[in-house]
Amino acid sequence: MAAGKGNNKRRGASVPEKKGRKSLFLLKPAPRKKGKNPVRKSSRKKRSGKPSIVPDWLYWLVTALLIVLISIVAYIIFLRPYFYRWRPCQGTKEYGVCLPSGFLCYGIDISHHQGRIDWNRVAGASAANGYPIRFAIMKATEGSTFTDQEYPENIRNARAEGFVCGVYHFYNPGTSPEKQAVHYINTVELLKGDFVPVVDVERTGRSSAELQRELLIFLKALEDHYGVKPIIYASSKFRKRHLDNPAFDSYPFWVAHYYVVRPETTKPWVLWQFTDHASVEGIGEYTDLNVFRGSEADFNSLRIK
Repeated sequence: MAAGKGNNKRRGASVPEKKGRKSLFLLKPAPRKKGKNPVRKSSRKKRSGKPSIVPDWLYWLVTALLIVLISIVAYIIFLRPYFYRWRPCQGTKEYGVCLPSGFLCYGIDISHHQGRIDWNRVAGASAANGYPIRFAIMKATEGSTFTDQEYPENIRNARAEGFVCGVYHFYNPGTSPEKQAVHYINTVELLKGDFVPVVDVERTGRSSAELQRELLIFLKALEDHYGVKPIIYASSKFRKRHLDNPAFDSYPFWVAHYYVVRPETTKPWVLWQFTDHASVEGIGEYTDLNVFRGSEADFNSLRIK
């Protein structure tokens, strides 16, 4: 029991120490009372009492103008291009699309994205159409290493069915133009009657100036090998923004511009890709449809002699 008494004394002796420690916290904030917070209430009153910097009418006017501006931008970028597809066709409709007026020579361009193509069915459907498909341009290479897996069969069967064949390279600005040219040359053997080589340019790379300089190296390498000037494929906007250089004006231009009556470009063009939504029998997926602009002599000038 002595130990118990000693413990009581020690506990009793510690009481003043606790009181002393409590005295250190006399500045602690008083506990909050239940109910409304007077500080918050007063602050709300102060804020509500301040006059508004922006009048209500100006706030709603700016909001309405922003909504109108966003709607116009959304219409131009996302909706207007498709209105041309949705509106009634005023001319001839074939291959599931409205054909532009004034052209008789049509062609398709394809790649592995169209899957396995039944070229015999394509030829049969084309022959029965009032606007037959005369040429087919297919992807063979991209960059310095990629080869389209469908290319060998596409080129063999399309030639067998009598189509005028073109072969394109998808240009990669991040790769040596010399290596890309070697890859195309080693992959593509153009025969008499085929279209001249085609280069598809859609990517800018680090700068337009560098793209132009290296693309000219690539084009010159193909020109030296095949003895003809290659065709440059680009959208109307891309050509204007990144290839606006007189050095490219001597190359035939294949312009891509969808859902318009005529392509909006100041550059002379020989081929126009006017839709990516054509349905051609023998091809399981939608494909691009193109027209050739010019005479029969102009058409033959683009073919390997």
